[in-house]
Amino acid sequence: MSSFNVAQILPSLDSGGVERGTIEVSNYLSELKIKNNIISSGGNLVNELNKNYTNHIKLSVNSKNFLIYPFISNELKKIIEKNNINIVHIRSRAPAWILNLIKNRNFKTISTFHNVYSGNTYFKKIYNKQLSKVDQVVAISNYVKSEIVKKYNLDSSNITVINRGVDVEYFEKEILDSSKENFINKFKIDNSKKILLYPARLTKWKGQLEFLDTFKKMKTTDFLLYFVGDTKNKSYTQKLQNKIDKLNLNNNCKIFGNLIRDDLKILYQLSSVIFSFPLQAEGFGRIISEALIMKKKILAFNYGGVKDQIEFLDDIYKVDPHKYNDIELKLHNIIKLDKEKFSNISSSSKDYIKKSFSKSQMVKNYFNLYAQQSI
Repeated sequence: MSSFNVAQILPSLDSGGVERGTIEVSNYLSELKIKNNIISSGGNLVNELNKNYTNHIKLSVNSKNFLIYPFISNELKKIIEKNNINIVHIRSRAPAWILNLIKNRNFKTISTFHNVYSGNTYFKKIYNKQLSKVDQVVAISNYVKSEIVKKYNLDSSNITVINRGVDVEYFEKEILDSSKENFINKFKIDNSKKILLYPARLTKWKGQLEFLDTFKKMKTTDFLLYFVGDTKNKSYTQKLQNKIDKLNLNNNCKIFGNLIRDDLKILYQLSSVIFSFPLQAEGFGRIISEALIMKKKILAFNYGGVKDQIEFLDDIYKVDPHKYNDIELKLHNIIKLDKEKFSNISSSSKDYIKKSFSKSQMVKNYFNLYAQQSI
């Protein structure tokens, strides 16, 4: 029997890196037959939990209304006491504020910084720094650790780096031809052109609008550009579609929206090159490791958590941040790369990612951290 009873708290379980990491840690604990808890406002990914060992508790921890935080905090305290939770793991800033309203705690607290978080105003820094008001802080990359130490004046000795992990087994598994054909038919994929994939949540800082200008300058008749990611930001999604219309790129660009995991994996495989060009550095950027495990060609701005992943890999993958004029030549070079040469590059890249950024390492590291905190 485990010495800890952990509750991971995050706003929702819809989609994204925070949510995926939470699910993976929970399911690992379930595999070990360790009872655990997740507190969120709910979402589609609840269906991926092992109901025999994971207790999902619905609570409005996604609220941004500070006026009701005392009431949510009171409910949270009741949940913690009722379920004998002795470790609370906060994975987002709003729940961190809610948690901090609980006084006379008899449980340990952990938080994970999934990014550095934007904003340099006094109030924004205060809001973000709340995530550090815990017993132990986790950063999802060396980049995040170094930046939050500087930005929020934190003690580096109280910060553990647990790299975001990619599900190696899942992305190595062969895709059935029938599944691929069903996907191609369902989404009317044109196999006669090279697919360029831009997987990222549709929001300003992810850089889709800026990349469209670069794409327009290319010989676009040779390519299809697919944007895949959460479209909850309706105004930005509409801006992107309007720009596609304005640049007369409807025949070469498509917004897919959010895809289920299996469909995204198929689209990875069908793609010639996978892009990551955010306007600001990612905390980690898991699409990089996912694509490299599948031995795909990538082009990425070489900074932040992405740099942590590709720093020791071949320069063929790397674009200097915001150097949009370099992208077309880089794309030409990686597409025309000799097959044997790329086979060697991709094999060594995959081996490095497996060794350094696997899901199995990540979940074991969280297990060890929980065990240490419960002593």
